[in-house]
Amino acid sequence: MINVLDLRPGDKLQLQDGALAEVVENMEDGMWVQVRTLSPNGSGEETVELCHAQDIVKVLSRSESQS
Repeated sequence: MINVLDLRPGDKLQLQDGALAEVVENMEDGMWVQVRTLSPNGSGEETVELCHAQDIVKVLSRSESQS
């Protein structure tokens, strides 16, 4: 399981529905992050929404600002 507390703005994620998303803000509760979907399923527009830890399949890349 992914430790949501380690996620930072700019991290790229793969979600269970197949969408790619970028972390916008970490709610720092260990369960939720705010994400911007990068490849919404057929909608053609980006959305910003809350994403639960269970919906994250894997971290694709970490933001450049992390040490």
